[in-house]
Amino acid sequence: MLIKSLIIDDKRGFIFTIDRQREPVYQLESKHWAHADHRWSESEIPPEIRAKTDELRQNGRPGTFVRSLAGESGVYLIYEKNIKPLPELADEEAVFAPVKQQGSNRELSPYDIVLCAKGGTIIADNGDVYQTREGDYYVIKCSTWGRFVTNQAARPRDVETTKEVLLLLEDLNGKNFLSMTPDKSEALPSTMPKPAQAMSQINCYVLNLARFKR
Repeated sequence: MLIKSLIIDDKRGFIFTIDRQREPVYQLESKHWAHADHRWSESEIPPEIRAKTDELRQNGRPGTFVRSLAGESGVYLIYEKNIKPLPELADEEAVFAPVKQQGSNRELSPYDIVLCAKGGTIIADNGDVYQTREGDYYVIKCSTWGRFVTNQAARPRDVETTKEVLLLLEDLNGKNFLSMTPDKSEALPSTMPKPAQAMSQINCYVLNLARFKR
């Protein structure tokens, strides 16, 4: 399903590229990934991925590619709390065995995105409210995220610049610069008036999922 970008102010939504290609640009709105159907219990997540999550929690990296023992395909593990305004390198690759965990009918597949969420409230544009707890796991299948932005002229400049920065840094350094966000996190004084809404305002995460191939 091809849709144009609707992300205007979605601080926990994702826009990303795959396969080190500048086009197309994919999008995943927060109201889609934060749905209860995508939440997995910790016991349903392979132990190798849980161990890697603990490493990310300690080292501050935003995520990594986790390769399947069966080959070169795998999943991306994203640690939401560690996505920052500055470009961030992916952590060292991990390896996992894609098998069903005991007591679960779920199994990770290639191209899944495993997200370890931060705590907070997500309010969708239709009024639905989603609560996430820090450390909760969400697994987003390719069928959910595999939609790309077709109206390139409508893409906010901030997203385009952020995407190009990540890809340029990867080209120059030969390493996966995984994430950054154009959303500024500085707190403004309470006495300062609220700024007028800009036409090109964008608040979202921008990712470079370089190891996902088309």
